[in-house]
Amino acid sequence: MIAFKYTKINGAEYLSHLDLLRHIYRTLRRASIPVNYSGGFHAHPRIFLNNPLGTGIKSVAEYATIETNFEGDFMERFNAFSPAGVKCLKWAKVDKNQNYANCIVKCSYSAEGIPPFDIGRFLAQDSIVIADMRGREVDIRPRIYAVERQGDALLFTLGCGENNLRPDLFCQYLCSQFGGGAKNILKTASVMSGDEFV
Repeated sequence: MIAFKYTKINGAEYLSHLDLLRHIYRTLRRASIPVNYSGGFHAHPRIFLNNPLGTGIKSVAEYATIETNFEGDFMERFNAFSPAGVKCLKWAKVDKNQNYANCIVKCSYSAEGIPPFDIGRFLAQDSIVIADMRGREVDIRPRIYAVERQGDALLFTLGCGENNLRPDLFCQYLCSQFGGGAKNILKTASVMSGDEFV
């Protein structure tokens, strides 16, 4: 098996999760990197991605695992056949599926367009209740791990997986409270729960 870290930028951020999976599969085919298939009547390629990222959000910290017996330089071959927006940054051979959809517990992001506000006071709140994508009220405070400002950018770390908080919803909430309009949201890092390939 091969685990690899890749980008989702330069227009690739507008690919849906399913389209991204198809894109990676087609890139592997063009690169002549064999992929194992599942069994059964409707066999599908054994490609495993991390949790879906909202459409339009850029990332330099996406992860995937593929079942393959490829022996060459994976990054060189993959990048030679993939468009600019999806590029392998590093890779490693692994013994088992890294299951990034479960082992990534939090992610760091940056965003522009959010005006300065009192971060200490914001983080001192016991609860921050918002309406999620389904209209349900959710307390997002336990899902916010860090917030800081660096120049014009706001840097923040949010929960992922079972404790997920979408960065676009978080930025939307901040703009509703403090004004501005978030833009250029970028995932910069993913934090794993164990010793998975990073």
